[in-house]
Amino acid sequence: MKKKISLILTFFLTISLLTACRKEIESIPYEEESIISSEIIIDFSNPDGTLYSDTTLISELELPEELGDVSEIVTTTETEIQIVETTTNPIIQETTVVTTTEQITTTTVATTTTVPVTTMVATTTTIPKAVYNPSNYTPINYSNQVGMWVSFLEFQNILKGKSESQFRKSVCEMYDNCVSMGVNTVYVHARSHGDSFYISDLYPWSKNITGEIGAKPSFDPYKILVDEAHKRGLSFHAWINPMRTVTEEDMKKISDSYQIKKWAKTNNGTYIVNVNGTYWLNPAYKEVRQLIVSGAQEIVSKYNVDGIHIDDYFYQSSFTNSFDKSAFSSSGYSDLKSFRINNINLMVKELYNGVKNVNPSILFGISPAGNIDNLYAYHCADVKTWCSKNGYCDYIIPQIYWGFTHKSAAYDKMLDQWCSIHTNKNVKLVVGLAAYRAADGEMESEPQVLSKQISYFKNQYPSHYGGVAFFRYENLFKPSSAQKGKIQSELEAIKAQFK
Repeated sequence: MKKKISLILTFFLTISLLTACRKEIESIPYEEESIISSEIIIDFSNPDGTLYSDTTLISELELPEELGDVSEIVTTTETEIQIVETTTNPIIQETTVVTTTEQITTTTVATTTTVPVTTMVATTTTIPKAVYNPSNYTPINYSNQVGMWVSFLEFQNILKGKSESQFRKSVCEMYDNCVSMGVNTVYVHARSHGDSFYISDLYPWSKNITGEIGAKPSFDPYKILVDEAHKRGLSFHAWINPMRTVTEEDMKKISDSYQIKKWAKTNNGTYIVNVNGTYWLNPAYKEVRQLIVSGAQEIVSKYNVDGIHIDDYFYQSSFTNSFDKSAFSSSGYSDLKSFRINNINLMVKELYNGVKNVNPSILFGISPAGNIDNLYAYHCADVKTWCSKNGYCDYIIPQIYWGFTHKSAAYDKMLDQWCSIHTNKNVKLVVGLAAYRAADGEMESEPQVLSKQISYFKNQYPSHYGGVAFFRYENLFKPSSAQKGKIQSELEAIKAQFK
């Protein structure tokens, strides 16, 4: 009996002690909303490029080391992160994490600490879920390209201010004309000036659609462009200018949510640079190259394009040493040109890999200027590497925009040089031809010059021949009345080459 009484007394004494401890603990004051971190940068992408959804458990995210391992918090609370306020910036997320008022014990913040938190509510930017989704699309591509460039200049006439039916009618007419002359591939502008002709989370709508930059059209013009091309068996390559963005005036008009606008406000002179009234992205920075790559990945994952195509807008002769002075001074390079060549090589290689990560079958192509010496002197474009090594491009289209009689850059001499550096058979060599000069300038005196240039390439360098491409559509199918007769003769001769 005494033993039982002793046990009962011990039990009640223990309860009393526990209750007193609990009251003492509860009496310790703490702030109702304790801030763990007011500014945390989180990369929401997987190593393979895919994005986490906005309901990903916080234990699955790779948070900064200064926050520590939060797996115990999630194990205890199994709370999902909630995205409550969004803007557009999928590259860098600025996150504020706040907490609620229920206590849990964890060892995840600095040392063993009691942190009043159950639900972590994050204010962050929008994570475009479609950008990095893998694509299973099987592209249409040809062993030899017969290409046509369709630029934003065409869109000023067939798209700007037009209804969906008007635009579709013009697109159908354009593609039918291309097919009639033997074209099998079109390079169609998707982004020419840091804007977009497609539905984008990263860049504003082009003013060449509605007439006002950033204004959303009532239909998706790029879907029409892709669908109508495929109906005719045309391979469709989305054409982007990677570094050139909007003018100073247009930058003022676009939403502050776009990354280029944010950089223009806070990083002008480093990530983005105003050169004579136009903003240019600086590829010296990894964050800038990632934005460029993400733009290409976005297109590939949202549309069934057959290729991604970039042209010759790399460094420009108008760029002074001040363009990338800060990045160069901290780069470890002693030579500015070598530094810039490396930056462009990084951008090109990362674009190639980024496209392939979404869909390995999609082609990645480059169209540099035609004069190799000038490419190295002014554009810092390492075409000798691109033409000889794997991992930079699937095809290259030098713009050899001169006739046979040009004094310093004759077509045959320039082509000879390109074939001499074209040593990688995994890279197709396609020659870009200047339709816009066929009836004007020094090529005007050479009858059917475009056809003769095609024939020369085919016959003199059959092992290098990967096709030809024409710049641009309207110069062949919408010529001025004064040029119409000459262009018609050119078209007939070109058609004969591809029968």
